[in-house]
Formats: sequence, structure tokens, C-alpha cells
Amino acid sequence: MKTQFLLIGAILATIACKGPKEDSPIDAHFSPDSVATAEIREDCFQYVNGNDTIRLRIQPEEVNVSGELAYLFFEKDKSWGTIEGTLRDSLLIAEYTFLSEGDTSTRQVVFKRFEEGWKEGYGDIQELDGVVTYKNIDSLDYGHEVNLVPIPCDQFVSKLE
Repeated sequence: MKTQFLLIGAILATIACKGPKEDSPIDAHFSPDSVATAEIREDCFQYVNGNDTIRLRIQPEEVNVSGELAYLFFEKDKSWGTIEGTLRDSLLIAEYTFLSEGDTSTRQVVFKRFEEGWKEGYGDIQELDGVVTYKNIDSLDYGHEVNLVPIPCDQFVSKLE
């Protein structure tokens, strides 16, 4: 069992080091020419409601962003993984490669920066080359109450609990 976790961790680390794929279906939604450099630094964010938690750590390097994302929902499937993406205006558009229930998957995530923190966008999805993506990033809904607020990064726990 321990060997299996080490293997999965090594796979996730290898994926994180490769950076965004050149032919990623997520890249098809915008060109690098339209990407604006955002003024943010390495930061950690968290949403907590009762026993449910979402954690996000971002490490921007100009317009590229890497980091970690975890969904820790009480009595539901938990997931943890890495994100690799790009900042465009107030949007973080990334591929989320995650482990959940012993399986590794990839899907697109989009977060929008608001004054109080980051909110994840939701909308119609499609599958392109085995990656779940949004059909139209510009029409995502951010009108929910889930808001990831800043926390000190030394409080960020990057494992499934």
C-alpha cells in the first residue's frame, strides 16, 4: 500500500514538472497573446464550511501558474493534485491533475479573482482528448457562495485528510 502511494506521488511530481502540454485542449480556449500579467504572488487560499474544505496554493511565474488544489468534502470523494495553467485578466485557467479514490484524472478548472478571494467557475463541460473542459470559459457562473480566502501558506496542508 505504501509503495502504491509513493508511485502515485512520483507520477504526480513528474506531471507537475513537465508544465502545460503544448497540445492541451485547454490551450485552445485562448492564445498567449491575449494573456495579461497579473500582479499576484505565491499565495494560499481556503474555503471552509462545516466539515467541507477546498484548498488552493498558487505559484505564479509571469503568466504561468503552478500549484496544488484539494477538495476535502465530508463523507464524499476527496481529491488532491496539481494545477498547471495560465493567468488571463482575473482568471486562473488550469489543468487539474488529481488523485481521487485511487484513480488519477485530469480536468480543467477556472477560478476568478474577486476582491475577497477566488471563486471557481462552473458551466457546461465537454471531453476533449480525455480531459474534461468547459465549453465556454467566458460564460462560467461564479454566483455561488464558495469563496477561497487568503490563508498563510504555512497553514496549507497539501494532503488528503
